[in-house]
Amino acid sequence: MKLLHWEYTLKYQVKCIFDEFPHTVFLFRKVKDYYFLFSMSGLDKHAVPTKRDYVRMEYLLNKELCLLDAYRQRSAFKC
Repeated sequence: MKLLHWEYTLKYQVKCIFDEFPHTVFLFRKVKDYYFLFSMSGLDKHAVPTKRDYVRMEYLLNKELCLLDAYRQRSAFKC
């Protein structure tokens, strides 16, 4: 999976488009020092993301924004 495009929207929010789901816009919100998936729009019912996809998207966005250390230190992170 690749992060194709991202941009800041409202305060503390980022919207992204990923190559595996090009017609879906994912909205991320900032919590503490990292971003997590908040919502999505334009979902194609033939290509529904799984939990694993969500985690990968969060990882890629936080990596792109140089927030990967904070993302890894969150309480929900499992190695």
